Amino acid sequence: MTLRQTLEQQWQEGGALATALRPLGALTGKVAWWRRRHLQGRAASIPTIVVGNLAVGGSGKTPLVAALARQLTAAGWRVAIISRGYGARPPHWPYRVQRDDSPQRAGDEPLLLAQEQGETQAVYLCPDRHRAIAAAAADGYNLALLDDGFQHLALQPSLRLLVFSGPRPLGNGHCLPAGPLRECPDAMLHADALLMDAAAAAIPERSGLPRFIFRIQPKDLVAVNDPTRTRSLDSLQGQHVTAVTGIARPQRFVASLEGLGAIPAPRFFPDHHPFCVSDIAHLPRPLVMTAKDAVKCREFAQADDWTLRIEAELEPSFQPWLERSLLPWRS
Repeated sequence: MTLRQTLEQQWQEGGALATALRPLGALTGKVAWWRRRHLQGRAASIPTIVVGNLAVGGSGKTPLVAALARQLTAAGWRVAIISRGYGARPPHWPYRVQRDDSPQRAGDEPLLLAQEQGETQAVYLCPDRHRAIAAAAADGYNLALLDDGFQHLALQPSLRLLVFSGPRPLGNGHCLPAGPLRECPDAMLHADALLMDAAAAAIPERSGLPRFIFRIQPKDLVAVNDPTRTRSLDSLQGQHVTAVTGIARPQRFVASLEGLGAIPAPRFFPDHHPFCVSDIAHLPRPLVMTAKDAVKCREFAQADDWTLRIEAELEPSFQPWLERSLLPWRS
C-alpha cells in the first residue's frame, strides 16, 4: 500500500500517521481561513456557478456538472463549462476543448464533459478562471459553470454549490494532510446550497443552507471503442468482469457493479492514471471501466471493453430553486 493509500484509509478509519499530522492539518485550516477572510475576488462579466467540495477525492462533481449544464441549457442559458485543466497540455491558455482532442491535450474530465455536451455548450480550460470565462463570453456564452473552484477565491461567483457524498463526506474532520479537507467544515457557510447524495444527507443539519439530494444512476454499457454499441445493465447479471478504475474512490465503482449483479475483479490504478495499451491488453475480458477512464483508452480498446455510463439526477425541487436564484442575472 502506498503512502497516499495509507493516508486515505486513515482519514476514514483513523490511525497513528493521520494523528501525528494533525498540527500540519491545523496549519492548513488556519491558512485557508485567512484566505477566506482577506482575499476579495471579483465577479466575472457573465453569471457564474461554482460546483465544488471541501474534501479531496471523488464526490460526483463531474456527472453533476454535466447534469447542471443540461438543466441550464434547457432553461435557455448558453452554458460554458470552465475547468482549470488539471493534467492537460493544451497549445495555449485559455483553450476550448474539441470533441476529438486527445486526453493528453485536454485532460480526462474536461474531454469527457466536452464529448457529453451538445452543440450549444462548450468546455474551456485555464488555471486563471477569469481568462477562461472571458473567452467563453467572447464566444457568445452567457453563463459559466465551474467544475471545481470553491477554493478559487480570485473569482466572486454568482452561486456556490457544495457537493457532499458518502457516509463520511468530511472524513475525520481534519484538514490536509491529517484529513481529506481542503479547509475547515465551517467553510460550507460560504456556499449557497448543498448537494448531497443519500448517504451524506444523513449528516445532521449544521448550516441552515438549502440541501438538495442527488443520485448517480447507471444507465447502460457503452463500447469503449464504438459509442454506438450498447448493452443493457441486465446483461451484467451473474457475469464475471474486470473492473478497471483510475479514479479517487474506486470502491464505489466496484460497489456499483456488484449492485447491478456483476461479479467484478478489481484492477485499480492511481487517480488520473494515463492509461496505455499494456495496462489493459492482457486483462481478462469482459472489461468494464468508468467514463473518465474510457476516454483515455478508446484508441486501443478491444471489442469487449465497456463503459458504465452514469448520470446524476437532482431532486425536483432543485430546478425551481436554481431558476429563482439566477433571476437577478436574467436579461
